[in-house]
Amino acid sequence: MKTLFNPNILKAGLIFCALLVASCGETKKENAEVAEVEPPVLESASQEYADIVMQMYDHMSNFDHDAYGAIMADDITWYWPDGGADTRNSIKGKDNVITFWKNWEKTTGGKMTFSKNTLLPIKVNKPTNYYKAVGSGVLAYTDITITLKEQSSTVRQHAVMMFNDDMKINNVFLYYDRTGFIELTNVVLGETE
Repeated sequence: MKTLFNPNILKAGLIFCALLVASCGETKKENAEVAEVEPPVLESASQEYADIVMQMYDHMSNFDHDAYGAIMADDITWYWPDGGADTRNSIKGKDNVITFWKNWEKTTGGKMTFSKNTLLPIKVNKPTNYYKAVGSGVLAYTDITITLKEQSSTVRQHAVMMFNDDMKINNVFLYYDRTGFIELTNVVLGETE
């Protein structure tokens, strides 16, 4: 029996198989390059941050100055809801924030409560145009009620509380309509004398 055998077909087949085996080891350069993905401006953060803010609200409602001071960074800045990004009144330093609230409690005899709290833990990856805080924080929406003697005023407050790497609050940005509090207290909270 005679076998049909063509040396040219055999050579072409061997070359094809050799190229196929050799090409399996190669990866195309386009496939090897990894596209860099830019992180989002905001993403979710741990619920622990919201729990800390809730603790702060509880401690401030009770004027437990040592307890809320323990969750603040020494270099905290407390921004009041007045002016623009560069002109807002602020209190710098934990001792000064605590002194302000101790003085407010002593001179007014007032009370404050926080209710209807909505706390959203966030991680800010890029600074915004309004403030340059990055890292973990909490967007907090709450009703704050201030009571002096027999009168009270409640406003819906939006706050952004940012944390340092030690999970201490180092920036508090407050946003609310101050009208009710000004009418009640006859003072603008945060204004220096």
